[in-house]
Amino acid sequence: MIVTTEGNETLNIKLFSDSGLSTQVGSTSTITIVDTSKTPSYSITPSATSINEGSTLTTSVSTTNVAANTTLYYSLSGTGITSADFSSGALTGSGTVDSDGDFSFSHTLANDLTTEGNETVDIKLFSDSALSTQVGTTSSFVILDTSKTPTYSISTSASTINESETLTTT
Repeated sequence: MIVTTEGNETLNIKLFSDSGLSTQVGSTSTITIVDTSKTPSYSITPSATSINEGSTLTTSVSTTNVAANTTLYYSLSGTGITSADFSSGALTGSGTVDSDGDFSFSHTLANDLTTEGNETVDIKLFSDSALSTQVGTTSSFVILDTSKTPTYSISTSASTINESETLTTT
């Protein structure tokens, strides 16, 4: 449900004796229609601002002046962010606002063992399934890359040896 705040409106009721509406009979009755709608607000709060690969992030959405059972849609995006960054949870989805104006969704970050550096993920909320009408402000979190490129080293007991001598390597 989309709520439109438009301010108070005036309705004038007049009675006419002819179909051309040129001869008014009686006085005009005026009614003020008081606008009781309120502007909706939306808040997106991830459970962490930075989180390690392999951990689960829960995102809470809180609304005010949004009707219960309203469906809202979300997207997760960012540079280099793909569905492979998550072992559970999709890049887009929806939730239904409860009677308190809230809903939440969770994602588990893939522990992909690929060294790619930290990645920033933007969470956006939309009022339509086409994800074209954003509501609220974008919220972000950082995936901390826990994968490390392996390093290898070989050391020897000597840099030169004579034939028949033993060389130790570690």
